[in-house]
Amino acid sequence: MEARAVAQPPRSRRPTPGLDAVILAGGRGSRLGGVSKGDLEVGGRRLIDVAVGAAHDAGAIRTLVVGALAVQTPAELIREEPLFGGPAAGLAAALPSVSAPWLLLLACDLPRAPALVELLTEASGRGLQASDGESEPEADTDGDGSPSASAVGAASAHGAPVGGPDGFVVVDSDGRPQWLAGIYRTTALKRALERAAAASGAHGLALRHVLEPLALTRVPDRRGASADIDTPEQLAAARADAAVDVLAPHSRP
Repeated sequence: MEARAVAQPPRSRRPTPGLDAVILAGGRGSRLGGVSKGDLEVGGRRLIDVAVGAAHDAGAIRTLVVGALAVQTPAELIREEPLFGGPAAGLAAALPSVSAPWLLLLACDLPRAPALVELLTEASGRGLQASDGESEPEADTDGDGSPSASAVGAASAHGAPVGGPDGFVVVDSDGRPQWLAGIYRTTALKRALERAAAASGAHGLALRHVLEPLALTRVPDRRGASADIDTPEQLAAARADAAVDVLAPHSRP
């Protein structure tokens, strides 16, 4: 693993106490012809810059990007070894460098990352500021280490399970958790990854198997902000949406 520090952009707001960010940009981009998705431009900006900017606006103290990018990014770049191990392997490469008690986790292919981060920071409310990282409340579980129905489903966008959640994850309109759009308790992440990777390591491990056992507050995405880019058609649609936003910036609800 190689970490390289690059100058951070000037801050427009104070850092959020106890929040670091990890952006995963190490995928193959196979359905897009093998391109680096983070280097794709939507609305005149690279997707990786959109994600880094969203983390910056959230007040992240430190932002780590996992992956190989063609152009420098204003964040710390970490290269996973071996390459293309999947999101769980990318997270495993970054976690040793994370020191904050909370972690904002994002994919690099989210053209509306700022809207997602706004959803998450509103949902988490004062939970981030209140945590000092030294103590962690017990998760609401069914006794076997898995989250109880109340913990997983207490998913008011502005509420948390009794005792405090392990994190906050965006859920799309079909009810599917978007694991790469969440704010997670760092200690819970590290324990979950250690358990999930105990048998055969993190390379190729599905991120769902790492995060699903956590007690997470679900944050509904009612506006499609979690739509990502995996295909040429999705890229074209994102660019068309960005063009509409430029022409009519107040038209989107």
